[in-house]
Order: sequence, then C-alpha cells, then structure tokens
Amino acid sequence: MNLQPTTSERLNDWMERQPVSSPAVDISVVVPAYNEERRLPPTLIDIIDFFDRKGWRYEVIVVDDGSTDNTAEVVRKFERVRSEVRLIQLPKNHGKGHAVRLGVLNSHGKRVLFADADGATPIQEVERLGAALDAGSPIAIGSRAKASNDTKVATAIHRKVLGRVFNRCVNAILLPSIADTQCGFKMFTRKAALFLFRKQTSDRFSFDVELLFLAHKVGLPIAEVPINWTNVPGSKVNLVLDAMLMFRDVFRFRVLHRNVSREQYEAFERSFEAAEPEGGKASADRSATASPQGA
Repeated sequence: MNLQPTTSERLNDWMERQPVSSPAVDISVVVPAYNEERRLPPTLIDIIDFFDRKGWRYEVIVVDDGSTDNTAEVVRKFERVRSEVRLIQLPKNHGKGHAVRLGVLNSHGKRVLFADADGATPIQEVERLGAALDAGSPIAIGSRAKASNDTKVATAIHRKVLGRVFNRCVNAILLPSIADTQCGFKMFTRKAALFLFRKQTSDRFSFDVELLFLAHKVGLPIAEVPINWTNVPGSKVNLVLDAMLMFRDVFRFRVLHRNVSREQYEAFERSFEAAEPEGGKASADRSATASPQGA
C-alpha cells in the first residue's frame, strides 16, 4: 500500500505552510528616463535608501523612453540587486507623457508618484505630498511657485520667467488656480491615477496640464504643495519648440476633453471599487487617506 502523498497533496500541504505574503505596495514611484545614464543612478540610490529607512513597501518603475545611451543597463544593475526596481524599456522615444503613462498603468501601489530622473526634487518631499493625501486630497502636486518659509527653489531666471508666462496662459484657458503645473513631482491615489492616466493623450511635456485639467473637469481636489527644488543641468526640454507645442496643446485639451464629466468619474469609481481586491469602497477610501506608514 502506497502511503506516500501524491504530488497534489504535497503541493497543497506545502502551500498551506508558507507565510502569507501580501502583494500590496504602499507607493509606486514612476521615473521616466531618456538618456539618463549619468543623472539617474544618484536619484535611484536616494529613492531606495529613503524608502528602506522608512520601511514602506514600494516599487520603483523606470521607463526607459528609447534611450540611445546606457540608461537601460544602469537600471538593470539596480534590478539585479533590488527586487523593488523594475525596468520598462521602449524601443524608441515617444515622449515623457507616454513614458509616465505607461509606468503608472503598470504600477501596483496604493499611491503613485512620478518623479524626474534628475532628482531635482529630493525624494524626501514625498512626505509633504503624502500629508496632503492624508488630509483627503486625491492629488498632490509639488509647486515651485507657492511661497513657503521652509522650502527653497533654485532655478535659472529665464526658466522661471518662461514658466510663469506659460502658467498664466494655462490659468486663463484651462486651470484658474494652479500656480505651477509643470513640476515633475506629483502624487495620486491609485483610483485617481488610473482614471486620469487612462484618459491622458499627450505624449510630450504638456501631459501635466492635461492630467490636471481632467482632474478639474471631474471635480477632483488638487493640493498644491510647496517643495524644495533645484535645477539640474541636462534638461531635455527645448525651451522654444516644446514651449510652442505646449501652448498648442492647451487649446487642444479644452476641445478634446469637452465632454469629460463628473458622471464619468463616478461610473469609473463604482467599477474601481468593485474590482479592487482589498475590499471595495472602504479599502479605496483608506488607501486615499492613510499614510504609507500605516498602510
């Protein structure tokens, strides 16, 4: 008589004895990168060391947007030693908006942050944005234009002037109350991120404006938070060509999203709460307000 357990029984027994591991991620950090082999490593080191010290469950998704240098190999070195780091590599360059959208839609975090590869905004500023989400806002954006006694912004005067001019146009046409739409440091609850990025169309630098305009259209509160920021040489923005394209897109978004409504967001919200594995609305609300430490 064969008393040996069958393969199926052995597998079931082994599975029952394994510790429960949650796939949940407190925060996803999406980093778009195009030819960033030099500026990216210090940024990744800072992000990893910061979240390790905090003890948060996190993932870092680097989207290599068709780089022609060794950006992808740099990220693979991090991947080999840290499971939290993941590379998404595109065969050709599509633009920052495309890269961020791809990273966000492939993320797993209860909260989603996108941050620039140059590290212009220290990763520690995520705590300022997190406090805004803790207070109930589904979106928190870093601002270099909001005055604050405990933050400092260091940038070239011509960039500051061009930024202010562009932002005034955005305020007049699309968003009346946002002082800095272009800072590359923005955080979303998962629910808000999925709704907005699924509707985002811009592949280039105007995607920030599009996301915020969509949020405004459906009535999602946006917390604008003063942050520390330092200009890092090596920007990929063409101050003439990209500025012209961004001005064009401001008008395009107004027409393109004219039919987006609060009702569309509420319909998405119902499907999101039904699909989320952690318990529907109560879980969604918790993830929108609870700090990562308590997640």
